[in-house]
Amino acid sequence: MLYVRGNRRDYDRWEELGNKGWNYDSVLEYFKRSEDNLNPDVANYVEGKYHGKGGYLKVQHFSTKTPWIDTIIRGAEQLGYSHLKDINGEKNIGFGRAQGTIINGTRCSPAKAFLVPVKDRQNLHVIKHARVINAERDTDGKFRWVNFFIDDEHLKAAKAKKEIVISAGAINTPQILMLSGIGPKNLLESIGLDVVVDLPVGENLQDHPIVPVLIKLNKSTAKPYNLQQELVKNLNEYLLHRTGPLAAHGVTSLTAFINTVNETDLYPDVQFHFFEFPKESKRSDLFTSKVGYDEEVSKSFLDASEEADVLMILITLLNPKSKGSITINSQDIDPYKPPVINAAFLDDDEDVNTVVRAVRVLQKLISTKELKDNEAELHQMSITGCAELQYDSVEYWECYARHLTLTLYHPVGTAKMGPKEDPSAVVDSRLKVHKVSGLRVADGSIMPNIVSGNTNAPIIMIGEKISDMIKQDWKQKSVHSEL
Repeated sequence: MLYVRGNRRDYDRWEELGNKGWNYDSVLEYFKRSEDNLNPDVANYVEGKYHGKGGYLKVQHFSTKTPWIDTIIRGAEQLGYSHLKDINGEKNIGFGRAQGTIINGTRCSPAKAFLVPVKDRQNLHVIKHARVINAERDTDGKFRWVNFFIDDEHLKAAKAKKEIVISAGAINTPQILMLSGIGPKNLLESIGLDVVVDLPVGENLQDHPIVPVLIKLNKSTAKPYNLQQELVKNLNEYLLHRTGPLAAHGVTSLTAFINTVNETDLYPDVQFHFFEFPKESKRSDLFTSKVGYDEEVSKSFLDASEEADVLMILITLLNPKSKGSITINSQDIDPYKPPVINAAFLDDDEDVNTVVRAVRVLQKLISTKELKDNEAELHQMSITGCAELQYDSVEYWECYARHLTLTLYHPVGTAKMGPKEDPSAVVDSRLKVHKVSGLRVADGSIMPNIVSGNTNAPIIMIGEKISDMIKQDWKQKSVHSEL
């Protein structure tokens, strides 16, 4: 839901890897094309250089801003960080409010933004409750057929007059490709699938690992959270005005981009996300149960919020060195079975070192006058596996990271874009699958390297860009109002 694009270096590096037309200046056009930015202070910043108006995708600030946002920004400024007025603008290091893809207090999803306005077009057909199994070649060797189930029982096939575009995401796109005979030869042969072409499908999996750190605030003055009272008030405000906490991310609309190696560097290696657990609200229970932490860690989270108001800061690795993979189950190639995910989080020690450096930045932040005035202190988590290590040592934080690291659900890279000379590439710069005809990929799986921020906006940009590519390649006039 957050509208974060990454930075110039991300996309310039894509082009440096041999992907012509994917540099920052080229993709900026497509970010702006889809965007309808509803905040004039952002939309008109730097004479409107970075933002668009009138596109399908509604982008704006969340309606509610908690007091903690200004507190943290003031503390960051005391450390020398900039207050970013536009996190998608000129500067890439600092603290600021992220906009979201929202309208009238609700999420403006890509489906709501792009499908609903054109749902009645005669050349658009959306089949619900369908699951794609694979793609198949016709007698001429070109991929023309898509096999899919409806309601999990009726097998159907659709024939493409021109080409097939797979857009199933970085987890399921490689599964569909491999079930179509496109993937690592040794793997496909080992499970009895006919090999159409040997390509490194499923490799290069990248994500944004996150490590939560808890900061207790106002221990002596924090008041217990009255759930029933707050719920009634918040529901009333939302139903009447579409505003309030239920229409917002609250403190989580605040984000930060820092470089843990060199504070003066132009580009970040870590992003911070912020969550709020008011005293005695038991919100931490919801979080820990959803992410699967064990009883000991979950209780430690709860203990913190029983003592004080709590800010949970998610240390987010923007450019992880570790890379994982997606494979299909070698024991059972049932297309309804989920693929095997090897996230490989923290396999590279440099990723752990980055987490430790980020913790040191947070310790500096809570040592500022602004945070000290709010009685800020780190919560010492109870982790049996780290109990023998000296608290706050490098070894302790390394252990902490390996026990508590989670995913931010930003998987990308498993059908990597690159030139044919690149042995790790699956698609070319026009997103056509190498060595076959009639097949493209359009989703986060094509990213050569993960972007330095949330992947929502960049993946929408990829959709905008490939729509132009398809029209250009089929010699149709490029008009934005067409799909």
